Amino acid sequence: MEVVVKTSHATELQIPMAEVDLEEWIFSLSDEDYQAASPQHRAAGVTRSNGARGTINVESIGGTLIVQHYREIAADARGFELLSERSRAYLFHLIPARAEVRWMMAAEPDPNGASLLRCTVELNLSPLLKVLSATIATPFFIRRHVRGETLGFARDIERKYASRQAAPH
Repeated sequence: MEVVVKTSHATELQIPMAEVDLEEWIFSLSDEDYQAASPQHRAAGVTRSNGARGTINVESIGGTLIVQHYREIAADARGFELLSERSRAYLFHLIPARAEVRWMMAAEPDPNGASLLRCTVELNLSPLLKVLSATIATPFFIRRHVRGETLGFARDIERKYASRQAAPH
């Protein structure tokens, strides 16, 4: 498979770096919170198979329904990397195709004292799917989607942080 699209977007998190825990966040992300982060998100769930953590995510991006079966490659408080080697993309929600998707998220220090949240997605397709994806503007839709979901994920992380701060100690 060949890398067809690699896109990244960063947004500010109004949380001190010491308070960011992306490992906890990703492996406790509810279906409801996932769907709230982007209008293209359809469903999500956290999985564990043979001791390995992962997530299943369903998205509809630019007319393509994508079902990702991510497994954890690495995760800690500052970031994670998940790989879905057997994602199923349904072009026009009808034509099934196999894809590989790598999803990385990292928290980075911001010079203003807050944090930056960076979300990166790599989409790997076969040569035939690469040609087809160009005709339906897949790179454009993936870039637009990553920008939007990064903002939605940042707001979710901030909301959960504010909720923890407001809880009685």
